[in-house]
Amino acid sequence: MNVCFRLAQLCAVLGGACLIMQGFPVLGSCVALLACWYWLLDRMANRVVSGNAEPISEDTSSFHDGCFIADLHADVCLWRRDLMRKNSRGHVDLPRIREGNVALQFVTVPTKLVISRRFPRAFFRDLFFWGAFMSLQHPSTWFNTSARVRLQLHRLKLWVARSEGVLRLICSRSQLDELNDSRARNEESIGLMLGLEGAHVLRGSLDVPWLFEHGFRVVGITHFNDNQFGYSAHGLRRGGLTPAGRELVRELDSHSITIDLAHASATLIDDVLEMHGKCEIRRPLIVSHTGIRGVHDHRRNISDDHAVAIAATGGLIGISLFAPALPSADLAALGESVSYTVKLLDQAGIDGARHVAIGSDFDGAVRTVIDVSGWEHITAELMNHAHGLRPEQVEWIVGANTRRFFTDNLPS
Repeated sequence: MNVCFRLAQLCAVLGGACLIMQGFPVLGSCVALLACWYWLLDRMANRVVSGNAEPISEDTSSFHDGCFIADLHADVCLWRRDLMRKNSRGHVDLPRIREGNVALQFVTVPTKLVISRRFPRAFFRDLFFWGAFMSLQHPSTWFNTSARVRLQLHRLKLWVARSEGVLRLICSRSQLDELNDSRARNEESIGLMLGLEGAHVLRGSLDVPWLFEHGFRVVGITHFNDNQFGYSAHGLRRGGLTPAGRELVRELDSHSITIDLAHASATLIDDVLEMHGKCEIRRPLIVSHTGIRGVHDHRRNISDDHAVAIAATGGLIGISLFAPALPSADLAALGESVSYTVKLLDQAGIDGARHVAIGSDFDGAVRTVIDVSGWEHITAELMNHAHGLRPEQVEWIVGANTRRFFTDNLPS
């Protein structure tokens, strides 16, 4: 398929050049642009804020090297890149994961983004169609969300296979324990965990048992659009769970799959919390990548009350690395959001530093404060005395909380 992709790029360049020479410069330029459109999209969408790479002290660097670093959310396999080499675009690849000392990286699978309800009901409303089409993915992925799941899963497994044992897919408690023991022995090993962003793909052969069998251990009910199970924070109605959604939540819980409330409407979050309060579900909840409205009031962020209620289930709040999840796109804003959330939970009688984590949203078409190689700068920012966090609390937030949560909640 890579050969076909390169041939198509060459044809676009040659065809554009021919049109330009025949007196059609605008049309020719547009055709030639098709050859690098996907490359340009990746480069423009997945950027890093400049000016955050300040020197790190030796003590902080040494402290960071001793931490178990974990990231709750990244859309790594959405993009057509060679993840075994260091890329000049995007946020994540294996060389940069090594530079960041990351021990556990979530790979989350998004599959659909409808840009406007004002367009007719057709494929061109879905931005993922254009990504699949312009990068010459298999035609089945142009229209079918289930095929997009299978493609990203294939990319992940190929990445693991090519790493020759460095990358490990973590599906069980024992595998996470083995990863932790391996890193304690200073062996090179990096864990990957699978999440699904939006349950709209669950139809036909793609059901909850299929997800569990293929290693998915976190599922978000909604993404950017409303679906048959519930309503998104970005949707039109912002309602709660549908009857099918309630059944889905129970089934995910019974299969030891953690429910992710990122991108969920406030009403949907209330409905899931109510089910948890009534013991219809028993597993703690997470919000894998978000901000807190008490810091920055934006629809993609959760309210202070919801942060407290989710933490009270034993859950995790993953703070993202971009604006508008943060009040501004810089490390100081990240430190402010983390310390605010810790204090908020402390005031509610919860040990806040035990329930806050980082969910970067790397490669999610956002401009992040670092790429994955820059994790040491997050550690350094949280060590800043202005945020009032003790070193052991920083260690919990940058990864130990995520490790503990899944050690407790992965199937044995």
